[in-house]
Amino acid sequence: MSKWFWGVLVFCFLIVNETTVDLILAITIGGFDFKASIEQIFRYSSLLGYFESTPFRLIPYLLLTSLAAFLGGHYSFHEKVAFWGALMAIALFHCWGYWGLNYPSYTGEHLSSTAGLALIFIPLHAIWVGLLAGIASGLASLLSARVFKKVRGV
Repeated sequence: MSKWFWGVLVFCFLIVNETTVDLILAITIGGFDFKASIEQIFRYSSLLGYFESTPFRLIPYLLLTSLAAFLGGHYSFHEKVAFWGALMAIALFHCWGYWGLNYPSYTGEHLSSTAGLALIFIPLHAIWVGLLAGIASGLASLLSARVFKKVRGV
């Protein structure tokens, strides 16, 4: 895989997390300015809390990295599309999950007493979402290449 893939993977792991999504929610839904949103999201959190949820968020990215390393260094175009599709699905699923987790705290809705469990289950569900998205994007790439070849008459 290219250096871009590895860079984006590390970027997604570091940036796409519950704190960043909470910051975006505080600005967009909560109506806070940037400084007030920083104060709001870090009022009840700590660096230790961030590192407690990090190992769970690492699981899908680590599995994707392991699969990419296991398959070797040379990939077809369709395999690259599959890996990129899986990476984007994992990152987007984390965004969606953490958005749903933190959304009620800015809308006045009742926050579930078991909402903290989502910090464990969102990354675990991201594994199969990434797997299915990788398979689907790789197959779509392969199918579209075959259709394109057939249309071109090659």
